[in-house]
Amino acid sequence: MPPSPATSPRSLLHRLDESAFTPRHLRIYVTVLIGHFLCGFVINLTGVILPGVIKTFHLTSESAGVFSSALFAGMLVGAAVAGTVSDRFGRKVPLAITVMVYAVFSLAAVFAPSFGALVTFRALQGIGLGAEIAVVLPYIAEFVPSRHRGPLVTAATAAWLIGLPTAAAVGTAVVPAFGWRAMFVIATVPVLVGVVMLATLPESVRYLLRRGRLSDAATVVGALCRGTFTEPTGPEHAAPEHTGTVRTLVARHYLRYTIAIWFMEVCAGAFLYGLSSWLPSVLEGQGVGLLKSFGYTAIITAAGVVGAILAGQLINRIGRRVVLGGAFVLSGLFCLAWGTTSATGAVIVLGSLATFFGSGLAGSTLFAYASELYPTASRATGLGWAAAWQKVGGLIMPVLVGFILAAHASQFLFFLLFGIISILAGIAALVATFETRGRTVEQISQEITGNRTETVLTTARS
Repeated sequence: MPPSPATSPRSLLHRLDESAFTPRHLRIYVTVLIGHFLCGFVINLTGVILPGVIKTFHLTSESAGVFSSALFAGMLVGAAVAGTVSDRFGRKVPLAITVMVYAVFSLAAVFAPSFGALVTFRALQGIGLGAEIAVVLPYIAEFVPSRHRGPLVTAATAAWLIGLPTAAAVGTAVVPAFGWRAMFVIATVPVLVGVVMLATLPESVRYLLRRGRLSDAATVVGALCRGTFTEPTGPEHAAPEHTGTVRTLVARHYLRYTIAIWFMEVCAGAFLYGLSSWLPSVLEGQGVGLLKSFGYTAIITAAGVVGAILAGQLINRIGRRVVLGGAFVLSGLFCLAWGTTSATGAVIVLGSLATFFGSGLAGSTLFAYASELYPTASRATGLGWAAAWQKVGGLIMPVLVGFILAAHASQFLFFLLFGIISILAGIAALVATFETRGRTVEQISQEITGNRTETVLTTARS
């Protein structure tokens, strides 16, 4: 028996996209937001604990760089695998499991008896952290109303970025009193969030429809959406039944945009993770005390949070391409200026501006863009591979910086690297970005491929 017009896939997606943001939306979003914030906190423990780890295990700069990169190696694997798993088996359960994984290995790290064990646990923890990023943003993009998609995805990235200054601030209080291992004790808290996710989150409506679970999708939409909706007009188009694959990402219509996303993610990862891993140590090497270096790092990285919050409004007004290109280039220029000064005020101002535009405006917009560019069947796969390439940057830059510092090279070279990669990312954004502003996720796929097999909906103010 065919579905009634009110419960057809087209109608359900229309209701989902055009709904007001209800209290049920808010409860789901806050739950997911807490998990994503804790993900950012755990990732960014590296810069806080690194000075203590170096002293405990008597590490060279090269070994310290390897420790920083071990996390990103795990994140690369987790991000690449989790996206495909989520496209095949849903968003809810994989998301909850990823949060539990990185919490469990935080506990293991507390009791690491050797440097080798600590590196291993940190890499395994990275698998859960990378996987969480690959699943959470597609989940948000698929359940929130279209006009809220950009602001809420970038706000989620802001919550993730808050983890960095929070880690620095918590480290200032905890590490001197209890040692670096205490930070991993705190990082076990996310296991509780994972349990709440399993118990309360609904499955993605778009995933349910793709699997033919119309009744379950209708139940979720009924619980989420309130109000009266005008039924969409035009013929019903059934979405094809297929699962996420990397082949979709590099197909002819997507190849240009995919290459640009992957390149920008490598640059963004090198900027974000290289800076967060080494900035406290670099500042300490310039004569700044350990506690002050944590404080300066917290201030500088907090500027990225402000940029991520503002990004949601800017991308709705002027679009993804301009925000990405302009923010990356400005970040690069401020990095170059940052490297020419050691005055405290200038370091804080220029560093804050660099992170405001780099990890804030550009970084959050990039993830919002990656989470909406690809079709539903490959959305988490696309985001997962984008996140994986970001981790490639996270792998390369901490090791590279470690060798630069070990060679006693000019510290300007540290900032020069970050400036160059940011400017190159900005150029890629300006020449190879598909503008997604003002479109539903189905319309984005249709316009890129010229294929109307995806459900076509009324234009939304996304």
